[in-house]
Amino acid sequence: MKTVLVALIMLFAIGVQADTTAKIDKILMYEGCNLVYIYLVGGVQNKPACHGSNCDYLSFSMARPMAKDYLSVLMMAFAMQKTVSFRTYRDCVDQPMSDTVMYFTVHG
Repeated sequence: MKTVLVALIMLFAIGVQADTTAKIDKILMYEGCNLVYIYLVGGVQNKPACHGSNCDYLSFSMARPMAKDYLSVLMMAFAMQKTVSFRTYRDCVDQPMSDTVMYFTVHG
């Protein structure tokens, strides 16, 4: 129990690192595969091996439980030109050629 508590304290102390931090250049919604593509100013940082070289975007499936919430907040961040820090799966989970968004933070 003590080890778990120490591990949690260390996790909160060091914080969670973002895989990519940038402003959003454009958002593409593609009905054909139910995906949202997020193109970032400066491109995707720390790309996993599966990330294709054809485009520079992150993605997530609209089938995810919070997808509508993600999309509305990302559209607000885009409209207000806010910087967003994305944490990704570091894997191409929802689409075979782009890193998949796990969660994100919009900066004020």
